[in-house]
Amino acid sequence: MIKKELSIIFPIYNEEKTIKKTLLEWKNTLDKLSINYEMIIAEDGSTDNTRVVLNKLIKKYKKNFISNIKDNKRGYAGAIRSSIKIAKGKYILSVDSDGQCDPKDFKKFWIKRTDLQNSVLVGYRYKRNDTIQRLIMSKFFLIFHRILFFSKIKDPSCPYIMCEGSLFKKINPFLKFMVEGFWWGFIAICLKKKIHIYQIKINHKQRISGDTNVFHLNKIPSIALRNIIGLIKIRLINITY
Repeated sequence: MIKKELSIIFPIYNEEKTIKKTLLEWKNTLDKLSINYEMIIAEDGSTDNTRVVLNKLIKKYKKNFISNIKDNKRGYAGAIRSSIKIAKGKYILSVDSDGQCDPKDFKKFWIKRTDLQNSVLVGYRYKRNDTIQRLIMSKFFLIFHRILFFSKIKDPSCPYIMCEGSLFKKINPFLKFMVEGFWWGFIAICLKKKIHIYQIKINHKQRISGDTNVFHLNKIPSIALRNIIGLIKIRLINITY
């Protein structure tokens, strides 16, 4: 069996209106680049008809669509971490599935794959199409992240990240400390391990359906506290692999 060149992880929750369009846009982009790829469909307990749509796509495109659909809810971090474990690609790319990550930007990532020895490629959204609530929260954590890890990363919460599969798998066990702020933790570990981070300017598309506010306002204080504690733990622990 020929080893996959690329595994793309799609954590998915309640995207029934747009997920087919999003996944097929990515499929078309990868087909045009003639990449031997797999798309890992990590659906996470959706309450709408997302799973119905996904099962039809997986059945139709079973050569490239890999099911990581579970009955138990794992959360965003759990969906990604479980997908990293099963990924077979030499390189792993993770993107969000809300349609805001533009597949047109992927070519910039793929061109730089030969530079990925002990390095990661991280997108930065030069114009974020998110709510004020999310932007304010991200700004606060950006300041905290920079103080804690002496970071100059422009957008450490960006969900458009690629590196060698072997590196993703080494980092994966330490990502247990971040439940919601998953990529903040990933970038923090990279900074601690002195992994080189290439930053690539990307487009952040307008969300055409659904809600970008995945957390209710009354839950934000507890979420913020968990993320602060998680980042402090990453700062203090000895990360060896």
